[in-house]
Amino acid sequence: MNAKSTISRMSFALCLVLFTSSSLAAVVNEKPTLRGLLAKINTLQASFTQVVTDSQGKPLQTSSGNLILQQPDRVYWQVLIPDETLLIANGERVFYVDQFVEQVSIFSQKDMVSNNPLMLLTSSDDEVWEQFSVVKQDQAYVVTPVNNEGQITQLTLRFVEDTLAQFTLLDNQGQVSQFILNGTVLNMPLPVNQFSYAIPEGFSVDDQTQ
Repeated sequence: MNAKSTISRMSFALCLVLFTSSSLAAVVNEKPTLRGLLAKINTLQASFTQVVTDSQGKPLQTSSGNLILQQPDRVYWQVLIPDETLLIANGERVFYVDQFVEQVSIFSQKDMVSNNPLMLLTSSDDEVWEQFSVVKQDQAYVVTPVNNEGQITQLTLRFVEDTLAQFTLLDNQGQVSQFILNGTVLNMPLPVNQFSYAIPEGFSVDDQTQ
């Protein structure tokens, strides 16, 4: 092997090492980058449209409603069409309200995080974030539970000029739920009771926190 060939091989090997190292560093750094983007969102108010498709890409359902987020750990998720449902997370408990059957289900918010990475949007808890890995693909952040036992197996977040514009949930049945946010308003004050909920008289209660 001549000297020129040896140098070429060494150069190629060095480039390969540098490329691999930089790629690994990028993967490692995606979680802090995503957390930094989300930390800029003190509050978020938006309407949304949702399209659900099956594992073959066939449309199953379309819905729309409103989403309100507040740091830390507050979520108000209201579906208006086709059926009215409401999810309120107040930092400790999650209320899921089905207006049609007049039922309220109550969950521990801490337990909900492992099944729903969407809760990460308002979480600054290091222990919570340790339950997920984050990589960047096609200018989107892909969040995957480390312990892949929940219903949601992947959350993909897309930002436009540092503003959350779209997110997609993939469940363990292969169904994909794509949400597009519209009319987003950031960091405006919210009513003090925005994430409070009083159970209506006559509604049945399924309290999973007991």
